[in-house]
Amino acid sequence: MSTISRKSNIELLRLVLMLLVVLLHFNHDTMGGAFVFARNYPVDNFVLHFLESLGVCAVNCFMIVSGYFLFTNTKINFGKVADILLIVIFYRVLDYSMQVVFGGEPFALKGLVACFLPANYFAIFYVICYMLSPVIARIWNEMESRLANFLIILLLAIFIVIPTCLDLIVDLHILNNADALSPVATMGNGGGYTIVQFLVMLSLGMWLRKSQLTVPTWILLCMYLISSLIMTIFIAKLPSLYNYCSIFTVITAVCLFLLFCKLDFQNTAINYCAKSCFAIFCIHTGAFANALWHKIITEEHFANGALQTLIWMFVCVGVMFLCCMALSIVMRVMFGKLKDRICNFLPIFKSEL
Repeated sequence: MSTISRKSNIELLRLVLMLLVVLLHFNHDTMGGAFVFARNYPVDNFVLHFLESLGVCAVNCFMIVSGYFLFTNTKINFGKVADILLIVIFYRVLDYSMQVVFGGEPFALKGLVACFLPANYFAIFYVICYMLSPVIARIWNEMESRLANFLIILLLAIFIVIPTCLDLIVDLHILNNADALSPVATMGNGGGYTIVQFLVMLSLGMWLRKSQLTVPTWILLCMYLISSLIMTIFIAKLPSLYNYCSIFTVITAVCLFLLFCKLDFQNTAINYCAKSCFAIFCIHTGAFANALWHKIITEEHFANGALQTLIWMFVCVGVMFLCCMALSIVMRVMFGKLKDRICNFLPIFKSEL
C-alpha cells in the first residue's frame, strides 16, 4: 500500500493495536510479568485482565486489516517479503549486540549467526499469507456474494467455533484432551498460533471488504465491551478464552476494526509513525527489552492499590512503546538506504509474480 493510499484511521488503528500488543507483553508471565505480581491483589488483577481482554484481539485485528487491503492485491512483490524478513534480521542482530554490550551476555559466533535467521512467528506467518493473498483475493473477488457469505460462515464455524468449543470442553475438564477432535492439527488448536488462524483472519478481512458490512456504532461498542468483560470474568476458570482462535477474540477484533473504519481523516504524522509498527514489535519482544521489563516491573508496584498499578502500567507501556518507535525511526533514517541497496542487489527482490 503506497503512502498516498494510506488511510489514517486504519494507520491509527495499527498504532493502537501495537500499543495493545506492548500491553499484552507487559502482562505476560514470562515477559513483563505483571500477571504474576498481580495475582495476590484481586482489584489489580481484575483491572489488568480487563485491559488484556480489550487488547488480546490485536493479532487477529492486524490480519483482518491486511486482508481488507490485500483484497485488491494481484501480485506478489518480493521486495515487500524481503523488507519484512530484513527488518526481523536487523533487529535480531541489534538485540544480540545490545545484550553483549549492555546486558553482560558473552559474545558467541554461534549466537550472532543465529540472528541472521528470521525467527519470528508473526513475520513467517504474515509472509506466507501475503504470498498466498493474490490467489485468495481472486477467489473472493470472483465469488458470488451468496457463496462468499456461505464460505465465511463455514470457515468461522470450522476454525473458530469448533476450536472454541473444544478448548472450553478441556477447560471444564469434560475431556482431558481434545486434540484428536481438532480441525486444525493433530496436536490441537495451538491456541490460534497457527497459519490456519492467520489465513482465516485474512479471509475474514477480505470478506468484510467484499460485503461492505455496516453495523451501528453502539452495537459494535457493546459487543466489544461485553465480549471483553466476559473474557475478564471467566478467564480464571476458562483460560482458552484468550486464545486467538477463541470466538471472543475474533468478535472483539472485528468490532474494533469496524469502529475505526467509521473514522475518516488524513494525518501525515500518524501515517509516518505507523510505518514503525512492525519494528516496534520486533524490538520490544527481544531479549534485551525482556531484561529491562524484569528490572523495572516488581511486586512493590502492585502493593499500593489499583490506581498506582494502572499508572505504573501506562508509564511502562507508554515509555516502552515510544522508545521502540524512536529507535525504529532512527534506524530507518540511518539504515533505510542500506536495506534498499540489499534489496536492489538481488534481482528476485525487485521482481513481482
